[in-house]
Amino acid sequence: MKRLMCLLLLSCGANSTTGKQVVLHTRLTSDLDGGLVTASGWNVSLTQATLSTGPLYYFDGEPAFTRAPRRFFEFLKPIQTAYAHPGHYVPGNAVGQMLVPQTFDLMAAGPFTMADGTGLTGPVRSATFSFSQDDAGVAARISGSAERDGGTVYFTFEATLADLERTASDAEISGCTFDEDIIDGDETVLVTVKPRVWFNLVDFTQVAPGTAEAPTLVDPASVPHIGFALGLAQLSAYEFQLQP
Repeated sequence: MKRLMCLLLLSCGANSTTGKQVVLHTRLTSDLDGGLVTASGWNVSLTQATLSTGPLYYFDGEPAFTRAPRRFFEFLKPIQTAYAHPGHYVPGNAVGQMLVPQTFDLMAAGPFTMADGTGLTGPVRSATFSFSQDDAGVAARISGSAERDGGTVYFTFEATLADLERTASDAEISGCTFDEDIIDGDETVLVTVKPRVWFNLVDFTQVAPGTAEAPTLVDPASVPHIGFALGLAQLSAYEFQLQP
């Protein structure tokens, strides 16, 4: 329904007073240029980080800054952070979209060129980030090591669309911040994903140590895996801006 709404609004807007239709080039980057330290003090180093993205949507409504109910996270870690929470985000008018699913190796040198999208001239303030899946049915596959207090855990997380849909409807993270700006012609949208945010709810003490040659594939039913899936759904893990 959201995809249809965006397509209809953009199509109608091309010849109305709401804006002139433009091309929105799209690039994706990550924050992997620095170290990853979790909220519980684990130092994380990644050896693999593969992400499959779905359509992206842009709106003129304010971004969401809601808090998830505390009881939902009591069994993980009492960390306050911004999550998509149904019923609080009002997207406003659709002003842009990029509809092509793609898979990226975030360990490779970026930024990465994504497919072009379409948009309308006018203000932009928020966005929806969505996931797709690779040929193996995985939306995000992350491997590496986590160190704390002299101990090391070697891990692999594989999150599917079903994992994400337990928290984010249709595996879409709605209400992400799009640095407020004006689309006044063909522009480039820069999407920044933040893998360091994905691990904030993960407690590696509950993951078998594994080895560098044979990292532990974290059980999808385990608390650490649930924490990782919840981290993928954080609003603060995805930021948008018009590239200067």
